[in-house]
Amino acid sequence: MALYPPVQLPVSPSTPFLSHLVHWDHSETWPVPTGGHYHGLGTRGSSGSGVSCVEVDASSSDSEDAYLTGHVIDGRVLLPVTFYLVLAWKQLARMHSLTYEQTPVCFEDVNIQRATILPPSGKFVFCMPKTESGGGAFGEETASPLPSS
Repeated sequence: MALYPPVQLPVSPSTPFLSHLVHWDHSETWPVPTGGHYHGLGTRGSSGSGVSCVEVDASSSDSEDAYLTGHVIDGRVLLPVTFYLVLAWKQLARMHSLTYEQTPVCFEDVNIQRATILPPSGKFVFCMPKTESGGGAFGEETASPLPSS
């Protein structure tokens, strides 16, 4: 039982357009990071225009990031979810000119899109756009070299 009769294609040239019925709400503007925001940025905790990058170096046991090499799942070294949460927490604090120790947070509805595999070198740069939506949502992306696939 169909709501409309089947459409015979091709449609007639006299078929009216529907585009005048669609309208976009342009009352808010959102920053849109591009690939250029991520390339060539960063040492630990640095930030560029519109982006904040953290250089991760777990290549030696003396590194402050060495603990990451202990998170092995199915034979792969993966970044733990707490890494992402702390990174977002620190970024939120920086956006308000505070330290993360001074900034209480509550994470809700966290969605990790994919696992990030630590590259064999143990070094990579992790970048996050300096944006915060009205609901406090953050997005994170990895910079070159991409540690995950």
